[in-house]
Amino acid sequence: MINNISSVLIWSEDYKKLADWYIEKLGLHVLEEVKHKKDTGIGFQVGNVYLWIGQHSKVKGKNKDMHRHMFNFVVDSVSKSYEELKLRGVKFLAKPFKAPTFDKYFATFYDLDNNLVQLIGNK
Repeated sequence: MINNISSVLIWSEDYKKLADWYIEKLGLHVLEEVKHKKDTGIGFQVGNVYLWIGQHSKVKGKNKDMHRHMFNFVVDSVSKSYEELKLRGVKFLAKPFKAPTFDKYFATFYDLDNNLVQLIGNK
């Protein structure tokens, strides 16, 4: 029945500011920007996943329940990416660590709205 995940949606009170953070800190490139009264945001293509950062009338302020969900960005080296992102001012919750059940490493950081995001890859 379900074949794939087509996109990850991040809603924000200030989608433009949050999208600019993803551009500046993570180096993402804008695929499209939509400005419609019922659908406003910026789309990014990250590998085969579409990442949408959009305006939502029900979202106010920063995320107050940041541990409810997170998503991973695949990188070649978690340690190298961690060091580069620290230099760019990204705030980390967890330094690089080995997954307890398989042979990958993670590092967890906050985006501008306090959403949790992880890096996953080799050491």
